[in-house]
Amino acid sequence: MMGAVVSLDALLDERRVWKGRQQSTPQVSPHPSGHAALDNALPTGGWPASALTEILIPANGSGELRLLWPSLARLSAIGERIVLVAPPYIPYPQAWLAAANPSPAALRIAVDTRPAQLRVLKCRGGLAPPLPIPFPTDA
Repeated sequence: MMGAVVSLDALLDERRVWKGRQQSTPQVSPHPSGHAALDNALPTGGWPASALTEILIPANGSGELRLLWPSLARLSAIGERIVLVAPPYIPYPQAWLAAANPSPAALRIAVDTRPAQLRVLKCRGGLAPPLPIPFPTDA
């Protein structure tokens, strides 16, 4: 039995197939990061809408959340849920308040598998650290 025939154009338009280095024209406006220099450096001029963004850092706790504070505050202000998936450290409410985030009450979810993290990240403002890749040890 054959599977359903699906238009490749439809899959590309829905961003279900990654096209490598080719940049598609966003169908919706990007979300401003709140940092003009960062927006100028991002290919879409802000955080891409309806997409996963990976922020690579040399080590946890190096101020990486400062990049996200304006976006998280904006999402919180319009009533969107912010989810922290398996954060490497317990969130510090005073830092959220100091960053002008109107609600320090973000939902923290402890999951330890990549599939579980990805399922949780279907909300508008989800943050998850990368999971370490286990390497086989030489016996």
